[in-house]
Amino acid sequence: MTQHYYIASSRELPTGSFGKNKTVMTFRDYINKVNPSAKDQMVVQALLEKDPEGDQLMDIYETELDAAGLYIAGPMKSVDASCPFQHPYIYQVHPDGGSFEMNDEKRRSAPESYQCSRKCLTELFHYMDCHLKSGEELELYSCTDYGFDRSLELPNQDNLVIDLSTFKLGDYFEWKERQMIRVRK
Repeated sequence: MTQHYYIASSRELPTGSFGKNKTVMTFRDYINKVNPSAKDQMVVQALLEKDPEGDQLMDIYETELDAAGLYIAGPMKSVDASCPFQHPYIYQVHPDGGSFEMNDEKRRSAPESYQCSRKCLTELFHYMDCHLKSGEELELYSCTDYGFDRSLELPNQDNLVIDLSTFKLGDYFEWKERQMIRVRK
């Protein structure tokens, strides 16, 4: 099952990638300056056949943590009738390179994955803090392919309210399936 994450607002929000630390360069510069041995790989040779000059731009990330961030898409054009949101502008939220879950088990067993997830969550809260005006509220919700319907034979999670003016991201956080999170500023 695929986990889907959503954010709803009373007004339009910016979309795109947030928090990634990348270098943009041409394919030619990547081969000449960063990884000369790449030109011997079949995939690179196929790309060079399509673009012999190597002028196509590419994103370079030095570490997994650099590639981790947040992607916001939308707003959605049509929404399931069982949608739990009160706000009309609904966006899909993706934790690029990590997840929206941090816990002790993950920190011990997969420290790099834990750091990437921490960065995704940090970027999510930073995004909300930057784009939420004082007195406004956002709604967050997560569900699998079952959809928004909270009456299915799946456990509903307790709702959560987060006040951004006092919230501090600790070592543990989980955006649970079918949990409504209201974020206020």
